[in-house]
Formats: sequence, C-alpha cells, structure tokens
Amino acid sequence: MTEKINKISQTLASSGAILFAGMILQLGINFGSKLLIARTFGKVDYGGVSLGITLMTMVTVLTLAGTDTGIGRYLPRFEDDERRRGVLLSGFQIVLPFALIAGCLIFLFSSTIAGTVFNDSNLSPIIRAFGFAIPFMAFVKLTIGSVRGLEDSLPKVYLQNIAVPVSRFGMIVGAILLGLGAVGIAWSYALSYCTAAMFCLYYLYRRTPLLADIKPVGMHKELLVFSAPIMITATMNMILSNIDIFMLGIFSSGTGGIGIYNSVYPIASMLTVVLTSFGFIFMPVISKLHSNGNLTEMRRMYQIVSKWVFLATVPIFLVVVLYPDVVIRNTFGAEYSPGAFTLTLLSIGFLAHAVAGPAGNALTSIGKTKLIMIDNISVAFVNVVLNLVLIPKYSYFGAAIATTAGYLLMNSLYLIQLYRSIGIHPFGRSLFRTTIAALVAAGFAYGGSWILLGDITLVKLIGAFSFFCAIYVLLILVLGGIEEEELALVEGFENRFDINLTGAKQLARRVAK
Repeated sequence: MTEKINKISQTLASSGAILFAGMILQLGINFGSKLLIARTFGKVDYGGVSLGITLMTMVTVLTLAGTDTGIGRYLPRFEDDERRRGVLLSGFQIVLPFALIAGCLIFLFSSTIAGTVFNDSNLSPIIRAFGFAIPFMAFVKLTIGSVRGLEDSLPKVYLQNIAVPVSRFGMIVGAILLGLGAVGIAWSYALSYCTAAMFCLYYLYRRTPLLADIKPVGMHKELLVFSAPIMITATMNMILSNIDIFMLGIFSSGTGGIGIYNSVYPIASMLTVVLTSFGFIFMPVISKLHSNGNLTEMRRMYQIVSKWVFLATVPIFLVVVLYPDVVIRNTFGAEYSPGAFTLTLLSIGFLAHAVAGPAGNALTSIGKTKLIMIDNISVAFVNVVLNLVLIPKYSYFGAAIATTAGYLLMNSLYLIQLYRSIGIHPFGRSLFRTTIAALVAAGFAYGGSWILLGDITLVKLIGAFSFFCAIYVLLILVLGGIEEEELALVEGFENRFDINLTGAKQLARRVAK
C-alpha cells in the first residue's frame, strides 16, 4: 500500500463523516414523515401526496437546468468578489424567473392538470400547494450549489439535511393534529421549503457576495454552456426515478397503487445511502488522481470504495429481500403488504447500483460527461417504453420491473465504458471474499430463523439480523477481507473524532495477516 492511498483513505473517511451523518439524519426524518403520512391517511391520500412531490421535484429540476452544479464548478475558480458575484447572480437570474413562472402556472392551472392529466379532480389542491413550493425549492437548490462551490460542507448539512426535513416534519405533525388532511400535508412540504429559503437567504447575505454592493462580471453564457449537458443528464435521471409515479397516476385506476409503490420505493432506495455519501467526496479525489496520471492509485481507490459500499449495503439488502413483508408491515403497515414482491425486485436494482460503485462519478471525473449523457438518454428511453408497456398491465409491479431494468442497464453501461476508458472495475479479490461472507452468513441466519423461529416477527427479525451481522463480520475477518486501506480509514475516524481505536486496529491487523 502506498502512502498516497493511505492518505486518500483517511481523507475519504474524515471528510465524508459529517456529510454521511447529515444524510442519515435527513433520510431518517424523511422516512419518518412518509411513515406518518402513510399510516395516518392510507394509501390513496398518500399516493396523491406522492404524486405532488414528484411533480414538484421534476419541474424544479427542469427549471434549474443544471445551473446549481455550474455554480459549484465555477465559484472555486475565482478569488475576486466581482467574478464570484457574477457567477452567483447569473445563476439566480437564469433560474428564478423560470421557476417562478412554472410554479405560478401549476398553481393557477392545478384543476386542469388534476382532471386532464391524472383524471382525479381531488388532486387539484394538492398540486396547487406543490406548485407554490417550486420557486422556493429552486432557491434552496441554488444555495446548496453555492455552498458546494465555496467548499464548505457544514452549511449544506444545516440547510439541506436539517432545515428542510425538520421543519417539514414539524408541520406535518401540526397538519395531522389540526385535521387538515392530505392538503395540509402538501402545504407542509411547501412551507418547509419557504422556511429553508429564509435560512438560505441569510447564508447568502453573510457568506457570499451575492447581495453585496459590487459590480458583477456576468457569467450567463458560461453557466448555460456548461450546464446544458448536466441538465439533460439530470432530466434523464429524473425520468428514471420519477416517471413511473406519473405513469401510475395516468394509467392506474386511482392513487392506491401509487401509495403502495411509493411506500416500497423509499425502503429500496435506502440501499444507495452509502454510495451517495462516498460519491460526493469520491469524485474530486479521483479527478485529482486522474489529472496527475496516477491510474494505479485510481484503480485501487475505486475497488476499495466499491467494496466499502457493498460491505455496508448488503446486510440491509438481505433483510429487505428475505423478509419484505415483515419490513413493510412494521413500517408502512399491513395495507401496503401487497408491495412485498415489488420491494424485493426494486432492491435488486438498487443493489446493482451499489455494486457498480461510484462508476458515474468516476466517468465524470475523467471528463466523460457527454458519454454519461448519452447513456442516461438511452436508459431513460428504455425506462419510458417499459413503463408504457408494463404499467397498464401490471400496475406498480410493472413500474418496478422498468425501474430495475433501467438501473441494471445504466450501471452495465457505466462499468463497460469505465473499463474500456481506463481499465477500472470494482471486482477485486476483497469484494469476492465479502460476497462469499455475505452469502454464507445469510444462509446461516435465514436457515436458522426459518427452522428455529417459525413465523418471523419484528423482534425475531432483529435477532436474526444481529446473528447475521456477527457471522458476517467474523467471516470477513477470517477470509482476509480487511486490508491496510481499511486501517487507514479507522485512523481517519480517530483523527476526526479524537477517539482511540488501537484495539480494533490491532485485531484487524492480526486477522488480516
């Protein structure tokens, strides 16, 4: 192991710890909010709210046009306030007028959208609330892009991971207590972005030159040229993630199917939490190695991070796949149990996304953005066609087939192109050993629980999961799944949080030998 790889491992661990904690907090609160809505109102009203959230998200992504990423890219390139203000002002001037117009149109024509597009006039007040939220959501996204451009991670946690979900959860509880129904829930989402936008405005005033009395240097053209491919890529990703909800709303009878699908989808998508956390800091690290021509270190770091992601993801995957009905009944409730097999299928797609590792980030870091754009357009086309064919016949299960196929295709393309470009792939010996450990541990835990425990309850499931984790960790140690780079990761946590993990490092070194 080179000293450089050691230092990079420590950087990934220490820099990603706060972002990972913030993301876990956000996901936990968001998941709790969805559970509260689903259990309180049932699958029909939950489906209506889910439809509104999807509409808000999709329109906001379109109005952003990738400009938030452009701001994050250009801000670090300038030191003078004139140019920095020019970057910020140009981005906000490009996006906010379109976001305001789009939000107003959806607000004003909510009845037409509900009746004509979704054949359900009861959705009109829900759509109206989410239309109101669009300009505020765009403002928050632009601010997060500014935070990234200033290379400051803590404000991102405060604004995106705390302000939005915490205020939303509080408003949802208030709406339920006041008996405001699904419309009250929709306005809770909208007002949470209004609240976050006020914090964002304060941040922009105190920490950026956006509102300063400085003559800006315009960057409209540069931002648009850079952001155009990103916008197309983001739009295609949005289609892969959200178009199934829209098509369920159009082709299914009622919003109950949407409620079931949108209960299992967030459970399955939790499998990407570790990948997303590492991906945020992985791309600049790989980009720097690539610019210096350090291909050997790139390959090694890619395999290490891929193994970390797989190692942390597979226990959750096995629980969801082996006991989907138990997971659904003890989260969203028995009303959503028909989605058990759909949850299993979606989890396979998300695990494939995790196994591929941060392939998309790696391709971006070596400048293959146009290739990614072409890949995403192809995947989005396949996804839309499959949704059109399968949803009318199989409802939410057809949507799950389309989504899973899309993720399998996308990650296959990424892996093939990454290997052809620079010879990188995630399939090292350590990943193979981790897979063997997971399969053997799953066999013991699942077989033992089936023979000894009979019908699985939540308490029994927790016990079986604990048994699995114990065998899993033991087998990884015995099979030599711990490498020197993992020890550097432990040292990174020691330095970041000022704790002593000498005993854990000594044990790992002894077994790794």
